[in-house]
Amino acid sequence: MKKGKRIGLVVVVMFVISGIVCVQNVHADTVESLIAALSDSSWSVRRDAASALGKIGDARAVEPLIAALSDSDSGVRRIAASSLGNIGGSAVEPLIAALSDSDSGVREKAAEVLGNIGDARAVEPLIAALSDSDSDVREEAAEVLGDIGDARAVEPLIAALSDSSWFVRYYAASSLEKIGEPAVEPLIAVLSDSDSDVREEAAEVLGDIGDARAVEPLIAALSDQDSNVRKQIARALGNIGDARAVEPLIAALSDSDSDVREEAA
Repeated sequence: MKKGKRIGLVVVVMFVISGIVCVQNVHADTVESLIAALSDSSWSVRRDAASALGKIGDARAVEPLIAALSDSDSGVRRIAASSLGNIGGSAVEPLIAALSDSDSGVREKAAEVLGNIGDARAVEPLIAALSDSDSDVREEAAEVLGDIGDARAVEPLIAALSDSSWFVRYYAASSLEKIGEPAVEPLIAVLSDSDSDVREEAAEVLGDIGDARAVEPLIAALSDQDSNVRKQIARALGNIGDARAVEPLIAALSDSDSDVREEAA
């Protein structure tokens, strides 16, 4: 970009960012120039261009901003993601396509922005991203599915409780808690899962949701062979605070594991 043209563009960018120029009055050629500036050699110009495009909200900027999610400068990537969120609905389909990008960083950012937008069209693609080969992408997908709060994500998030990544498991559990009531019955079902980690996570989330339907199944699971599961169940029953759990928790004071006894007390 020639020096004089860059200076003129920088002035326009600053006016847009500061609100001096109303975005509705920005000329179409300016949008194209800002898109071109996303490839400028200066990271500060790229950042400002990404920010201005987000404020203008022109749909033509969606694809270039998605490309900017893989910029070498982390600040450009963050601003591009934020700007895509500002553009909103028209960015959804391109962002869904970006979930299949060859760059895992782009896939992760796309999941993040789709979560910020919260459009239901993203639910199924984000569920698919729970199987991404990159754990950071799976983690982001698990987190934002809870933000969107669609019940279609319950079963896939329960499956993610056995993910190899602790962070994915953590955000899957957190998202199930956010979704709340629709997750209760499926979580009760996995209290008998063959994986003790899944049973433990299910008990924790049920305790955090606090639905009374979980009380009897949790009481029954107090005899789980895994002490970590029993400990989490005792904690969950304490969190729910249902009178039906009093006698079973008293009985758990005689558990062979001290941590279980401590949670039951």
